[in-house]
Amino acid sequence: MKAILFLPLFLAIALQADEAHDRAAINKVIAALNEPTKRANLFMKDADSAINFDRLIDLHRLAAPSPGVIIGTNETWTQLTAPRVVSEIIRFVTQDVATVDGASTIDGAITLARRVPLLFVMKKAGAEWRISAVRVLAAEAVTRPRVI
Repeated sequence: MKAILFLPLFLAIALQADEAHDRAAINKVIAALNEPTKRANLFMKDADSAINFDRLIDLHRLAAPSPGVIIGTNETWTQLTAPRVVSEIIRFVTQDVATVDGASTIDGAITLARRVPLLFVMKKAGAEWRISAVRVLAAEAVTRPRVI
């Protein structure tokens, strides 16, 4: 009888351990986007993404506070780091679907945006997590008036 009382506790501990394992696996997938040779295996076959991860610098240029500034006259490329994709907050929608707040970051930028927010939708395919969709989140899209 006492064992039945502890059953929910054991199940909760097991689920929490699985979630921690899934979080680590998702972080590993997002980090692997920074390695061009591993990118092809990170996406679902029907993945929805218009982002060229080989040209992340273009996202930083488009999100720059002063897009008319010419790079090279204001900062040297040697001060910049290569853009890196990082994961931040992971939220599980179901056991097999998660959303990840991430970003493309660049250090040393003056005329480029230092951080471009990204949203990932992750799906579990078998035992592995894959990217199902990626979107650029821009506050600019919310605040800029629409021209008709």
